[in-house]
Amino acid sequence: MPIAVWFSVFANAAAPQRILIVAMLAAVPAILVALALAWRAPKGPWRRVIADIGVTAAGLGVLIGATESFHMARTILRLPFDATLKQLAPGILEVSTLVGLGISVGLFAFVAYRLAQGFARESAQA
Repeated sequence: MPIAVWFSVFANAAAPQRILIVAMLAAVPAILVALALAWRAPKGPWRRVIADIGVTAAGLGVLIGATESFHMARTILRLPFDATLKQLAPGILEVSTLVGLGISVGLFAFVAYRLAQGFARESAQA
């Protein structure tokens, strides 16, 4: 999918959705930093930070996507005319972006968490 589509999704999103998209994109480097800190201090709180970011991102992505779908459907039902697929596409793209980004960040955090668990096991054995 071309990058222009992602820019159009961001440009057409409402302010709360933009904030959520930026927060989820910022979560990826935050997970990497927490993973590096977990490697340096395996008994520190960083595994929990990684897990919390993953659960929060996945939950918010699905929750906000579902809420948007609900409001979009209610708006379509109230329209005095039939909406076309081209009119619905931006909303569908936005919902897909939020859900997909949330789940992707959650899965990335899961992998990072498992790596951090391995760091803790290695330090316990040493």
